[in-house]
Amino acid sequence: MLTTPDSTTPAADSTTPTDERELGTRVFLGLLFVVACFYAVVLIYHAANPPQTVTQKGGVLERCRQICMKYGLVSTGNLRQDAEAYIHAVHVKPLTTALSEILRQPEPTSVASQPHKLLTQLAPDFALPDDHNAPCKLSEAGLNRPVVVVFYLGYGCSHCVAQLVSLEKDLHYFKELDADIVAISSDSTAHTAKRFEQYGRFGFPVLSDEDHAVAEQWGCFHPATEDAPELTDHGTFVVDRHGKLIWASRGSEPFLDNRTLLRVLAEAQGLMPNPVAQR
Repeated sequence: MLTTPDSTTPAADSTTPTDERELGTRVFLGLLFVVACFYAVVLIYHAANPPQTVTQKGGVLERCRQICMKYGLVSTGNLRQDAEAYIHAVHVKPLTTALSEILRQPEPTSVASQPHKLLTQLAPDFALPDDHNAPCKLSEAGLNRPVVVVFYLGYGCSHCVAQLVSLEKDLHYFKELDADIVAISSDSTAHTAKRFEQYGRFGFPVLSDEDHAVAEQWGCFHPATEDAPELTDHGTFVVDRHGKLIWASRGSEPFLDNRTLLRVLAEAQGLMPNPVAQR
C-alpha cells in the first residue's frame, strides 16, 4: 500500500535555514580569502619594489604608482575619480573668478618657461589621428590662434590624465582667450575611444602618437640607450597665433597651473588688463 509523505515533513532535497547560513558563511570566507590574497600580492610587490629603488624601467604604470604613493593615494579602479583625487592632493583649486580677475593676479603667481631647444622657433607641425582616426594638424588646429600642446603619458593612470581633467574644468577661460588645446600620448586611437566611452570625452582633441615620433621631436620622449632606458616626460607648451613656441614645461608630473597658461596666452596677444583700470 502506497503512503503519502506527511506534508509537515521536509523533502529530502530541501534546504534548511541552517544549510543556507552555512553556505553564506562559506561564500563570505571565500571572498575574504580572495581579498586577503590580493592585498598580500600588493604588499609583496611594494616590499620588493620600494619607491626609492624603482626607476623608469617600470614603465608608465610603475611611474604612476610612484606618484600615487608620493601623495598617499590609493587607486579605486576609476581613472577619472582617481585623477580628481590627484588634483585635490596637489592642492590645485579650480579657477572660479572672472578671467580679468585671474589675469590681474601679481606676476609672481606665474611659472617661468623652462629652457627648451624649440623656444622662439616655429613649433614643429604634426598630423596625428584622434579617437575617430581623423587626422589633426597643429597648423590647422592653431590656424591664426594660439594653441596649448600637452604631452601626457596615456589614459592608463590617474596622474597622467589629471592634467586633461584640469584643463577641461577651465576650458571656458582658454576659449575666452581664443586658444585651442591639443593633447597627445602614445595611446592607440582605439584605447582613447574606449576610455571616452567609460569616462566621457574632453572638449579638445586627444591624439595618438604611437611611435613617439612627435613626442621625441618636441623633446618629451628619449629613446633607450646603452646607458639608460627610454623615458617619456609630461610636456606642456604654448604656441602663439603665429606658430612660434613661446613657453615650455617638462617633468615627471603633469603641469596643473592653468593660471600661468592663461597669463602666457593673454600676454602673447596683448590682452592683459590695463593696470590703471584695476579698481
